[in-house]
Amino acid sequence: MKASPIEISTCMLRYAKKIPVTELELGMYVEALDRPWLETDYPLQGLHIKTREDIARLSRHVEYVYVSTPPEAPGTPPPARPEPAGFTRRGVAPAAVYSRSPQSFSAELAQARLIREQARDFVRNIQADARAGQPLEQLDARELVVQMMASVSRNPDALVWFTNLKNRDEYTALHSINVCMLSVALATVRGEPEADIEEMGVGALLHDVGKMKVPMDILHKPARLSAAEFAVIKQHPQYGVQLLEQGSQLSEQSLRIVREHHERLNGHGYPDGLTGDEISHYAQIVAIADVYDAMTSDRVYQESRAPGEVMKLMSRSRGDFNPTLLDQFIHTLGAYPVGSLIELNTGEVGFVVPSEARQPRPTMLVVLDHRKRRYFPQRIRDLNHFPNFRIVRTLANGAYGVDIDDYASAWS
Repeated sequence: MKASPIEISTCMLRYAKKIPVTELELGMYVEALDRPWLETDYPLQGLHIKTREDIARLSRHVEYVYVSTPPEAPGTPPPARPEPAGFTRRGVAPAAVYSRSPQSFSAELAQARLIREQARDFVRNIQADARAGQPLEQLDARELVVQMMASVSRNPDALVWFTNLKNRDEYTALHSINVCMLSVALATVRGEPEADIEEMGVGALLHDVGKMKVPMDILHKPARLSAAEFAVIKQHPQYGVQLLEQGSQLSEQSLRIVREHHERLNGHGYPDGLTGDEISHYAQIVAIADVYDAMTSDRVYQESRAPGEVMKLMSRSRGDFNPTLLDQFIHTLGAYPVGSLIELNTGEVGFVVPSEARQPRPTMLVVLDHRKRRYFPQRIRDLNHFPNFRIVRTLANGAYGVDIDDYASAWS
């Protein structure tokens, strides 16, 4: 006899329908099973049915499921999982997405995911237009930045979680999104004026668009660049400004981000060798986010470094960055940012998750045991209470088959 389904609220049961697993359709959302989730190999509770393989996998564990989307008549297109209130496919959201009311990390993940997906589509389109020599449509950039600001206000950790999603083959697009999200997070936590954060965020989202004018064989060269090739790369800030000025839609403040994000306080940057306060305050914020995300990402010519190692290297950079802003950035993210995949000296593996307050050591969701098997029941472990447990390394997303996006899907 099977155990009773995992506990779900009376309200949820009122809207969930019990059906045989054989009647599942694409687009349905499984709220509960005919047995506890912990008796299966699913990492967390809840499953959005996206493929036939999802149904086949479930059928190996259960006979019945509780779904929140009822079956449709044969031939009816499968319904999509409802999006958080307010989102539209164009990326423009009504009042619900602008809410600043605090909410839990798990609740905010759903909206943070959609913001990131819309930002990815936007940046891809901008890049395609730039390569084709078409005018750049920049209007959605501001809407995306405003949504990011609201998300950080609701919960500052959700957007940071998604900056850990890296893809070497899509580095330029994802890097632009991550730099924008990290910059907006820091500026929002600092309490910068909202109008200024908007202008900064737009510039951050578009900061690397000039790379689309760099020859692909240089941009994706899997070896060290020659001096001549690096000279071409160093022109991408000017290329970006030229592309964006054609539409005359960006403010001077946003354009300065695009031009100055590689400038350094000690004058060792490019393209103009600016020093100190000659560099826009907000370009100084974007510069920190830019270098951090680049160094924590796999690129065609360089493997990623652990966040803590990158922060130490940046702190020792001899005047490249504004020290106050860098200290605040490090404090905001912590040595192990939310979403980092870490391995302990016990051999266990898990994700860093939010804790009630910043502490010397992170809190983690343990997902693999010492033999790298799925951990059931999974548990939250505050490493501050386990002095003998040490973090031995930070892992790339996907290591041991553990993908941060799977956990975000389950939680959101």
